[in-house]
Amino acid sequence: MPRHQPSAYLSHTARREGWLALPPCRWVALLIFTLVARHLANPFIVTVYVLYMAGMGTCMGSVMTSALRTLADHQQTEGNAILNTLQQFAGAVGTSLSAVVVAQSQTYLAGSQAYTTAVGTQNAFIMLTVFATVIWFSYFKVVK
Repeated sequence: MPRHQPSAYLSHTARREGWLALPPCRWVALLIFTLVARHLANPFIVTVYVLYMAGMGTCMGSVMTSALRTLADHQQTEGNAILNTLQQFAGAVGTSLSAVVVAQSQTYLAGSQAYTTAVGTQNAFIMLTVFATVIWFSYFKVVK
């Protein structure tokens, strides 16, 4: 497809590689963390985190490549810088929101520190799973 038709390229790519928007293993890992957040042992955390990062690794390169292909050659360095900046910003916002959810649970729930932290962590995972699901569905709605 010609470079001057970015929406047509993205549409074609989404139909062909649409599952890369949020690989199933990434969403499944978030769902597992959400469901069993109060009963996590270290080996289990490592196993599910490896699953999550495998999903992250399979999608980020493809998504960035697809986005950069829509730009002219002289714009790709700026596009790469913008995508990396947005990725860092989104990571910081997600971490901050998760920390706020955990801190609120620790402050306002009754119980031991371990219990309120576990509940807060589970609530943070619920929030992240909802965000991931909304992003996944909006991706397919926007890129037809």
